[in-house]
Amino acid sequence: MTLPSFNTLRSRIALLLIAANVPVIALAVWIGVNQSQLADVADRDRLVQAATLVAARASGMKGDGAPLESGMRDQIFKDRGSRFEIAAAVVAKDGSPLALDEEVSPFGRDWLPANGLPTMATADKRILKARGADGRAYRYAVAPVKTGQAFAIAATPFDLMARNKTLWLMLALALPALMILLCVGLVLFGIERFVLRWIRVLKSAAAASDGARIATRSAALKGAPDELMQLGEALDAMALRVEERSNALTSAVEDRDRLLRELHHRVKNNFQMIASLLALQRQEAPETLSAILRAPEDRVRAMAAAYKVSYASGEIGHVEVAALVRDVAQQARQAVGGRRFEVSADFPKDAGEVDLDRAVSLALLIMELLSAAASACQSASVVASSSEDGQIALLISGPQPGWLPEGGLSQRLMGAYADQLGTAIEQLDDGAVRIAVRLASEKPKIGMNPKAAAVG
Repeated sequence: MTLPSFNTLRSRIALLLIAANVPVIALAVWIGVNQSQLADVADRDRLVQAATLVAARASGMKGDGAPLESGMRDQIFKDRGSRFEIAAAVVAKDGSPLALDEEVSPFGRDWLPANGLPTMATADKRILKARGADGRAYRYAVAPVKTGQAFAIAATPFDLMARNKTLWLMLALALPALMILLCVGLVLFGIERFVLRWIRVLKSAAAASDGARIATRSAALKGAPDELMQLGEALDAMALRVEERSNALTSAVEDRDRLLRELHHRVKNNFQMIASLLALQRQEAPETLSAILRAPEDRVRAMAAAYKVSYASGEIGHVEVAALVRDVAQQARQAVGGRRFEVSADFPKDAGEVDLDRAVSLALLIMELLSAAASACQSASVVASSSEDGQIALLISGPQPGWLPEGGLSQRLMGAYADQLGTAIEQLDDGAVRIAVRLASEKPKIGMNPKAAAVG
């Protein structure tokens, strides 16, 4: 079962109104209970007075206990107007009726006690209770006639008294309840008409703005209270300022991205220029010196590859691993000169990205490994596999075991690049080498407008 929510403005104000009227309800109940008690006392007094008055009027009757004549009955019961809802009679000592006011009696002839005069007293000693011949419970008041041979008896049903109490209580509860319902209804109607409907208009305008200006000065707010009109104008002005600042920030970010792309492009061009100069120098140098110059040229081209892939993707700061390794592999094929050396690269779909700093170290490490493999065999392969811990594993295979250099500059550079990547160069039994690189965990914060085509 779902409980009603009291977090809305309408429900909270309704609860506040109800809480404010609780003292009124309590006071009304107290007044109702008090009035019902007073009404009960008044009813008992009227019952006793009716019996006393009938006894006084019957004081002139004969004392032989015989039924009274109609003229005498009219004389005794002539105060019929004061005995509303009260039956009266004159009875003998044994309870048999001598005179019964049948004209006024609202309860028929069977309201008299079935077993003589009533004897069971109530809390009010003046009032007796018993059941009439009709089986109904009555309150009785008995007054002796002066002759001593008869009694005046007046009666009213118990349920009539209870009905009077109920009427008082219902009146005490109904009036404040009606007042509360009317007050809550009017307040909720006022809130809906003068507050909530305009808040919904503002909400709809804000939801439809899509970050642009909120059109709250339109005809949608026509007729709204001044405070809400002013709120709409304030929101409109705030949205306008936000839009202007967003446009300024977007322009600044685009300028920064453009400058960074230009910077990366120039860095890549500079690396390629250096590599070209080294290549020219290598072509003019003797054969022994040419082999020495080939290694720094390859390393410069590997660094250029990282900036080239980053610039081509448009995400300045992140580099696709698959594109980077394929570019370095292409460089490695050309690095062996006239010898044939083939490199294949197998990557899963969406292999992931690394940040630019790791990309440079990874490109240099892959170039060193492929250069060493080219010295040991005619073909090699690079196979990638992703893992759930945010890393990508690269397996370089092809040469026979023992193809990694055990000393020299190349071995020292491999160790330095592996340390920068936070990985280890793991040699497997079949001669393959495995490295693991952690991928970038977040999207780049700059350069989010990819370029349409790569720049060579």
